[in-house]
Amino acid sequence: MGLRRFIQASYFQCARTSGILKHVRYKPPSLVQWRYSGSSLYKAVIFDMGGVLLPSPYRVAVEWEVRNCIPPGTIKQALISGGENRPWMRYMRGELTSAEFLQEFGHQCSEIVSQANLSVPVDSFLSDLTSSQMSKQLPIMTEALECIRAEGLKTAVLSNNFYLHSGVSFLPLDRSQFDVIESCREGICKPDPRIYTLCLERLGVQPKESIFLDDIGQNLKAAAQLGIKTVKVDDPEAALKELESCLGFPLQGFVPHTRLVRPTMEIPKDPLQKYLEEVLGGWTTGPLILRQFSHGQSNPTYYIKFGDRHLVLRKKPPGNLLPTAHAVEREYRVLKALAEAGVPVPKVLALCEDSSIIGTPFYLMEYCSGHIYKDVSLPGLDPGQRRAIYMAMNKVLCKIHRVDLKAAGLEDYGKHGQASSAAAESSGKQVELMANLAWDFATKEGFRVFKECSAAKPLARPYSTWTRNGAFSRRNYVTMAPSSPAHISKAHLILSPDGLPGRAQDLYHKLRRFMEIHIYPAEQVLRVHQVSQSRWTPHPLIEELKDKAKSEGLWNLFLPVESDPEVKYGAGLTNQEFSHLCELMGTSLFAPEIFNCSPPDTGNMEVLVRYGTEEQKERWLQPLLDGKIRSCFAMTEPQVASSDATNIESSVVEEKGFYILNGHKWWISGALDPRCQLCVFMGKTDPEAQRHKQQSMLLVPMDTPGITVTRPLSVFGEEDPPAGHGEIFFENVRVPKENILLGPGRGFEIAQGRLGPGRIHHCMRLVGYSERALALMKERVTSRVAFGKPLAEQGTILEDIAKSRAEIEQARLLVLKAALLMDTAGNKAAALEIAMIKMVAPLMALRVIDRAIQAFGAAGLSNDYPLAQFFAWARALRLADGPDEVHRTAVAKLELKR
Repeated sequence: MGLRRFIQASYFQCARTSGILKHVRYKPPSLVQWRYSGSSLYKAVIFDMGGVLLPSPYRVAVEWEVRNCIPPGTIKQALISGGENRPWMRYMRGELTSAEFLQEFGHQCSEIVSQANLSVPVDSFLSDLTSSQMSKQLPIMTEALECIRAEGLKTAVLSNNFYLHSGVSFLPLDRSQFDVIESCREGICKPDPRIYTLCLERLGVQPKESIFLDDIGQNLKAAAQLGIKTVKVDDPEAALKELESCLGFPLQGFVPHTRLVRPTMEIPKDPLQKYLEEVLGGWTTGPLILRQFSHGQSNPTYYIKFGDRHLVLRKKPPGNLLPTAHAVEREYRVLKALAEAGVPVPKVLALCEDSSIIGTPFYLMEYCSGHIYKDVSLPGLDPGQRRAIYMAMNKVLCKIHRVDLKAAGLEDYGKHGQASSAAAESSGKQVELMANLAWDFATKEGFRVFKECSAAKPLARPYSTWTRNGAFSRRNYVTMAPSSPAHISKAHLILSPDGLPGRAQDLYHKLRRFMEIHIYPAEQVLRVHQVSQSRWTPHPLIEELKDKAKSEGLWNLFLPVESDPEVKYGAGLTNQEFSHLCELMGTSLFAPEIFNCSPPDTGNMEVLVRYGTEEQKERWLQPLLDGKIRSCFAMTEPQVASSDATNIESSVVEEKGFYILNGHKWWISGALDPRCQLCVFMGKTDPEAQRHKQQSMLLVPMDTPGITVTRPLSVFGEEDPPAGHGEIFFENVRVPKENILLGPGRGFEIAQGRLGPGRIHHCMRLVGYSERALALMKERVTSRVAFGKPLAEQGTILEDIAKSRAEIEQARLLVLKAALLMDTAGNKAAALEIAMIKMVAPLMALRVIDRAIQAFGAAGLSNDYPLAQFFAWARALRLADGPDEVHRTAVAKLELKR
């Protein structure tokens, strides 16, 4: 290993030790010494929630009854009496809403205390049960979970739980620690055997390979009858001791990223302890605790606790090794030299080259508590935390590069100009690529500087154009050699799919193959379904194709990397990269939904990503991302010019923890779809506030009482089933306050943010409409004969083809320019280009499609081809995406300011 490679491989560890992350403290383990017993009989541990991971609801009930002067045992009796159809069980199966449960449960409790003539405030009990104080996971259970997962076992929570008023399920746990089975979502509760079987299936284990912890006997009995090992939790500490004896390893004293020492990696403790006493001094005494890190590259690495000292030991592996391999002596030498040069590394304490001590040479260093991040995007941290860590890493890198190798005594380390990896030289060239990416981000933060630089030195854009034959003409405008990394830079227009970065290009070609194999052949079946009696029911072929697309990774491609920098939800594409894929989807009206890239879901999903709380994301975003539900966006109103969002009149009034919605909306796309479960509603919360602070947006379940979809509205007679465009009345619709997005008065702000990348998605698809229309036109005119010669030889047809090709190319360039500016300078700086393309693209598409219809004759107006639908939606988009007049005005005003 070369010196630079070793140093750079460890710089993140150096950043950790520089003080940024030294807040995680280690709790000393029990003095009991454990020996790794090989593979456990068990592969999974399943936990109940209340009474195991959280305080028992019965304990909550006892304390609540005392405070509210309710006869003891009232709540418990109501919870357990009444059989399978008692309110509590129906609530946990998701059969009752919170309001319905409280009504029935209150009646049940009132009957229990009828002789005392008391009123039982059950809503207060539910509030206590779900309060933050009672929802804290027991610390000893949290530590036990960490120990279990560190040994490679799976963990699940199998909970009888329920939906809160907000529609979010009550599960106040870190879901990343579990496979989660919730009764209210599955519609079945413990002790029903089906819910245990479902849990085992999702874990992928057999009953005999799992252990189940619960505090209720009948739940444990049902699990045991299936062959699951059970542990009853009356006292959490006693239960964990029993669990320890089953698993064969400790469930306390957790040290992050460590586990019991593997049998093949054991080292003798007695000689090691004697050595430690000599190195650390005779006053260091106490039991020696030894654990193995789950990482550490090729040299086994151990955690040691000896007395009050916490250490790390790295050693050569056992067995025959190459003479220069696994040289821990070199690691020790480099770390010691770096520390003396002022680089923050763990303090090395001793190097032992005597193999008689533990079998191979080793060295000791101090243990630094903190976090280890294997994902460089640092998921789960807020921007401020990420910034601090990246800054610390940069400072450490600077210190490393300032090290004088000669002064540090490392000049003779390794072989100069030669590395062990064949890819070392090419890896070094990635520095230039990373610098280009950093520059792109820098220009986005300071676009004025970027404009000055680009004006002084225009971007070079050499390209050539040619087309190939196929189902319809495919573009291949080569901007540069695919092997060049420069095309990745967001500061260059990517004119052709062949100029896309590798991953985006792979997605494009997979998408094109999918369209040719699955979508184009299915179009006529789907068009016929749209005019059938069953048109308001989604065709099963759509769901089948969605499953295929998801399995091939062609799913949620629309979310831009700027909105999803950690690539948690989408494909991590830039707007410019997605432009090419979106255009391809636009060649079929059915394609965007199949790839979960269709409006209004795309805009609503981006709203939830940008502005939603974690609870809102869990309740609505994840099902939308999974394609399990659909949504609509309710803003347009028949009584006002809704192209100006400040005109809307629907009211939103706050009342006792709820918002009451009243209004009349229309042209609400997707509202008639039976899969539509969410409406993003825009209304006025404060008519007296500043003009752009009056509106708010709320998340409204479509099954909320008071919502009435009165009819589908048609476009040129086309109803667009099964999604449709609905007219809706909202009459005293009550939604919890938690359903508001971002806060009162932030609706206009969200509306502008919602029109981020979505601003040009329609334009991208319009270019796709036009490419498909031109392809169909060319196929038609080369196969039809009129007046003694093919249509393709008629002068007017040739003129139309030429015009269409030129207009498509012009519009595409403007789309790509707008996308590029959105990527590099942000949506605000790209406002002129966005307004221009929204003005240009629909008119261009109408002209191109109209020429194709003319070439087809009457057939072009029929349902046998997509042209009539293309034309209808292109015309609608001159209004739906904002009227042309608004865009022209915006362009003119911006132009006058230049």
